[in-house]
Amino acid sequence: MPLIVCNVRAGLDVQLKARLASSITDLVHETIKSDLHLISVIFNDLASESFYNAGKPGNDVLIVCNIRYGRTDTAKQNLSRRISALWHDVTRHSEDHIEVAVLEYYAKYVFRGGQQMPEPPAA
Repeated sequence: MPLIVCNVRAGLDVQLKARLASSITDLVHETIKSDLHLISVIFNDLASESFYNAGKPGNDVLIVCNIRYGRTDTAKQNLSRRISALWHDVTRHSEDHIEVAVLEYYAKYVFRGGQQMPEPPAA
């Protein structure tokens, strides 16, 4: 953890996904100081009929950043803001249609490789 889940319409180019994953990983590392080997980026490719906004078909990108509890409000806001800007810069997708949310989990409830995650670094 962090686990960054990008919910997008199916069809995003594989090379673009790789670029986004690499850039998001670097950004998360810089912003909240997580070790690189703990950062995962996942793309959920959803059919066009799976996206709705205000009850009508939409083209929004919904990104959920799952992180360990303990970062400052400023760090979490910077993470959301920077991921939105990065996504826009790489894909040219309008920021009006990009939503980024941060969810927090206590480290004592997060396990990786069978081991409990340590408390997060200060950020």
